[in-house]
This record gives sequence, C-alpha cells and structure tokens, in this order.
Amino acid sequence: MTTAPSPLLARVLDALERVKGPDSRGWYTARCIFHPDGKHPNLGVTAEGYKCLSCDAHGSLQSLADGLGVMEPSGISITATYDYVDEQGRLLHQTVRYANPKRFKQRRPTSSGGWIWNLKDTRVVIYQLPDVLSADSGQALLVVEGERDADRLWSLGLPATTNPMGAGKWRDEFSAYLRDRNVVILPDNDDAGRRHADQVARSLGVVAEVIALASGAVI
Repeated sequence: MTTAPSPLLARVLDALERVKGPDSRGWYTARCIFHPDGKHPNLGVTAEGYKCLSCDAHGSLQSLADGLGVMEPSGISITATYDYVDEQGRLLHQTVRYANPKRFKQRRPTSSGGWIWNLKDTRVVIYQLPDVLSADSGQALLVVEGERDADRLWSLGLPATTNPMGAGKWRDEFSAYLRDRNVVILPDNDDAGRRHADQVARSLGVVAEVIALASGAVI
C-alpha cells in the first residue's frame, strides 16, 4: 500500500518537473533544478531529503522547498489577496499583501490545491484581464500602480488595471491587451512611480490609440 506524501513533500513534488514514483523505498525521481537534466531525470526526492545522481546536489526536503519557493513566509499576517485570471476567469497567479511590515508576494496555485510562492513557468497577465477586455472601448482605461487602486476605480465605474510585482515590472506583452485603447497612466507620486509610468508609456506607445500621462497622481 502506497502512503500519501506529507503536505510539504506534496508541494515540492508539485513544483518539480517529470516526477515519477514513489518506488518501493519511498523515493521519487524528477528533473533536477540544479543543473540541465536532459532526458533522464536524476533528482531523487523523499520525505527525508533529496540527492541528485548527476551533479551530487543534496540536502533536506526543507532546503529543496526553500529553493523551489514553495513555502509561505511565516509570522506575517495576510491582509488581502488579488487574483490574476485568464480570459475565461481561471486563476493563474495571485498577489498577496502582508502587514507589519507591509509587503507583497506572488504565488501560483498547484494541482493539489496548495500554493507555490513564485511565478516560474506561469503565464503572467494584467489585473482584471476579462473586465479590461470587455470594457467599453470608447471609455479611457486607467493604468495604476497597485491592485487596491485598480479595485477602487472599478468601484467608481472607471475601468482600470495594473501589473503584478509593482513599479518597474510592466512587460511589453501586457501592452497587447490594451491595443487601440485610450489609456491614461496614473503613477504614484514618487520617483519610482514616475519611472514606472514612463516605462508603461513607452511600451504602450506602439499599440495604444491615445496615451495620457497624469503626472504625480495619487488615488
């Protein structure tokens, strides 16, 4: 009879690639994360730890979990979560807001119902993507710095979006979602916010119909 893996082992296995097992000794095999692992995965993983037969990387299961980013930070209170979904509303990734101290972290769902605390190999999209795509094309769309500001604008009937991970993290592929739209960028009132707004404006310049930059805006 096969014993179900522990919660930590299950999260680690979810984060690895090409997982097989367990064998009669309780070992799983997977693609090694410490070196290019070709056609024959060489990383052995068990509840006690891991060892690669090719590059000789080894250690505890906890250290492998830390390397994969599958553990939630401890001792910090979650105050809000913001879902990033695809065009059909399926959850792709999530921004988590913490208090004391204020900070943000990204995570993605696993097939077993848990979380992996990184966005590796995940499709990353803009916030409120389905609503952005279905918004009235004649109405200006606002790009802000932060999910809470975007939610506040939607509550006022103003379509808005943002990107995950904060200032400086806008990607050119995000701009494609705003093709031919009238766009107004509302940066935070600081140097990082203004640099971020300039980055977004440059990226949008080749696809958006109109770009207005509201300098120093605070929502």
